[in-house]
Amino acid sequence: MTLDIKNSIKNAQSYDELLEVCSGIDALTLTTSITRKISRALKKHDGSSAEASKANSIRIAYLGNVTFEPLPEYVSVASCCHGINCESYIGAYDQAVQELMNPGSGLNRFSADMVFIHFTLQELAAEVVHHFSGLNERGVQRSRNKILDAVTQAVELVLSRHNASVLLSNFPAPAYYQSGIADQKQDASERAFYMELNLELLSRFKNEMRVQVLDMEQLTSLYGKQDAFDQKLYYLAKVPWQEGFYPLLADQIVRHLEVEKGWCKKCLVLDLDNTLWGGVLGEAGVHGIKVGHGDGESEAFYDFQSKILALKNRGILLAICSKNNPEDVEEVFSVRTDMPLELTDFSMREISWDMKHEAIKRIAIKLNIGLESLVFIDDNPAECELIQQMLPEVTTVLLPPDPSSYPALLDRLHGFDKLVISDEDGVKTRQYENNAKRSEHQASFEDLQSYLESLQTSITISVACEQDQLRVHQLFTKTNQFNLTTKRYTLADIEVMTNQPDDDLYVVKASDRFGDLGTIGLFLLKRSNCEEVSIDSFVLSCRAMGRGIETAIMNFIKKEYFECRGNQSMKALFVPTQKNTPARSFYVDQGFTLLEEKLNGESQYVLSIDDVAEKTCTWINIK
Repeated sequence: MTLDIKNSIKNAQSYDELLEVCSGIDALTLTTSITRKISRALKKHDGSSAEASKANSIRIAYLGNVTFEPLPEYVSVASCCHGINCESYIGAYDQAVQELMNPGSGLNRFSADMVFIHFTLQELAAEVVHHFSGLNERGVQRSRNKILDAVTQAVELVLSRHNASVLLSNFPAPAYYQSGIADQKQDASERAFYMELNLELLSRFKNEMRVQVLDMEQLTSLYGKQDAFDQKLYYLAKVPWQEGFYPLLADQIVRHLEVEKGWCKKCLVLDLDNTLWGGVLGEAGVHGIKVGHGDGESEAFYDFQSKILALKNRGILLAICSKNNPEDVEEVFSVRTDMPLELTDFSMREISWDMKHEAIKRIAIKLNIGLESLVFIDDNPAECELIQQMLPEVTTVLLPPDPSSYPALLDRLHGFDKLVISDEDGVKTRQYENNAKRSEHQASFEDLQSYLESLQTSITISVACEQDQLRVHQLFTKTNQFNLTTKRYTLADIEVMTNQPDDDLYVVKASDRFGDLGTIGLFLLKRSNCEEVSIDSFVLSCRAMGRGIETAIMNFIKKEYFECRGNQSMKALFVPTQKNTPARSFYVDQGFTLLEEKLNGESQYVLSIDDVAEKTCTWINIK
């Protein structure tokens, strides 16, 4: 790390300045001394964050039977490097159940977004750690059940008594088995015990959306079993890990925090020459570029493309931004069938000799997503520097010289993780292809009304159920443009809503002549009494904007609550952000009256039964 960055950390005057300085730094490369330096600066500016960074804040509590320090410090620094303001609470040693059950505990006052639960078997089931080779099959099963029951109790206490999600650590197998090589032939195998224990943990909480499992077995294997643990410190102070293991563990915890908050990138933008393949297409020709099988360099690019394709299958959009001749690129994808990627895998293609920052802006506009949702990868330092200067919102990644490191680089990138890969994620590319067809179709019409009628749009409005919770969470956390209040509800909040009698949470699905758009919107109404209802949230995906769906939804709300339920008035709130300008006039357009407008632009509206009138929206069929 350069002296300039060290000085910038030291001279930062606020939390937000510190976030800006640290943003983009790879926390895995920080030395212990620099980590401590950033940590001291974070504590110095604690509480000074502005509204912008508060929106990217998360609160994590640590519970278990180990001494967690200095892990929270590493997590806070790693979070800062990813633009996240992370606040921590450390529970008392081996008091997890007591803290969870006590309504007056510090944990309860902290109001965590996520609770990290980590138990070591040394304290939970000492016979497994010290005397496994002396256990028979019944004893092994008894120990397994004891461990699972203890973990399940702690998790269920969080879910039932706290408005938080759980990050649960699984159990790493030891570096050496007590029976040595013979363990593989034992009826009560130590290796099998840990595998089955961790599989059972996954199975128990697979369908619980508020529980994530942190794979400590994978992390310690990646780092090295013997190197990850500090036996001396554990004997002295119940500190389980070596200093060098903390950055890797903290990085993984931050990934889970990002998933909890729904902070996911939407699109990966890729250069072509020396990025998707080795060599320059214009010089090497279609058959001269390196990708496929037969030599090491070609196989490295083949594996890199395979990793990119796996991201597409997660629901991450792919785009090309390359200075090339479009015809040459089309020929490559047509002729080189030995590449994992096909041209149709890319939702957007900007192939020209234009400046790349302009091309990337066009990609964002055509996909109707924000620049902050893009990750751009290129091998050219000058191009990456240009994008960083001109489009700082875009996450820019410069490829290293050695292509053999490219696949691992993708694994280390943040922003592409999700809690669950849904059916809707799997068809994202097709949905954007259909959007392109809609744009082409629109060009054949002279007026908007005729175009909208030709789409034959249908929407289905239904009460949100358990199966909708994940998509509802995505809409709350990721939708910005048509989001009237931009409230970021957690999975725990959503679970409460679906069971709260005074909360009415609806989801909206849409389809048209070009295909299924999926779940594109939601609205949440709160009933304070039999006469008045309030619109808490109104969210519509950017891919459904511009066709009057929001008006059709509001017509439904008016009919349902005024005509069917007999409410006399309806209140609504608009909270302005930098991105929801398209929704600013929505309530006025729908016949609401402005009650109050604050200096920050926050506006309160009301609609009385005497003023209710549906707006014409005949081109949309409501089911």
